[in-house]
Amino acid sequence: MKKIFKFSLVLMALAMVQTVQANVNPEEENSSSYSVESKSSVQAPGDGSSVKFRFRIEAGAAFAAMRLTTDPNDPTVTKEGSISFSSFEPSIGIGTEAQMLNNPDLSFMGMFNFGYQSYSKDDNALKKEVKYGQFQIRLGVNYIFDRAKKYAPFIYGGVNCNYLVGFDSKNIGSDYWVGKDAFDKKGADMLGFGLFLGGGVNMNLDGHDLRLSLEYGFNAIPPLEIQVHTIGLKAAYVF
Repeated sequence: MKKIFKFSLVLMALAMVQTVQANVNPEEENSSSYSVESKSSVQAPGDGSSVKFRFRIEAGAAFAAMRLTTDPNDPTVTKEGSISFSSFEPSIGIGTEAQMLNNPDLSFMGMFNFGYQSYSKDDNALKKEVKYGQFQIRLGVNYIFDRAKKYAPFIYGGVNCNYLVGFDSKNIGSDYWVGKDAFDKKGADMLGFGLFLGGGVNMNLDGHDLRLSLEYGFNAIPPLEIQVHTIGLKAAYVF
């Protein structure tokens, strides 16, 4: 009798398993398999949207303009006027993009860039120089007008924090209002802030993106009380 009872329980259990399997929604199965396969996606709580994180690299070169001015109200300044520097600034960067899967045209980016700036200008047979390296953290947003197309326009923008390393200047002195003799000091480290705006063409390469863009940047360096404007070309590849 006990054997028959045990055998009946086994049959009932098998029948319940078969019933559950038969009632599974095919869409739920597809959804489950997708969530397993898409390891780079994170499900957002509360709705059906999700985010896909993508690796991004970029490089570019920009025309940079720096202007130093004097303060006419400062009696210690011996020279009035301004001096402008210009140079080409190369930069490279790596980071990530958070692509919204419920709106694939929209993504948010976080980048870590490094650039180098070297300015020089001959002033009355005296060569004035300013140079420094720049680490930059960028946070911004990209929007592509129909990512599904092979070629599509896109725009982007955001804010950045700059950390200047190895700041070095020569023959600037204290004539220019740059913040309490900050110039002509070797190896100074300084913090700056700025913003960037750009646009260009996105090329869809079988799930990857190649982007070519024209970008404008504005950076302020409070310890020097100076501002730097840049405009240049960038190329980015998003995996």
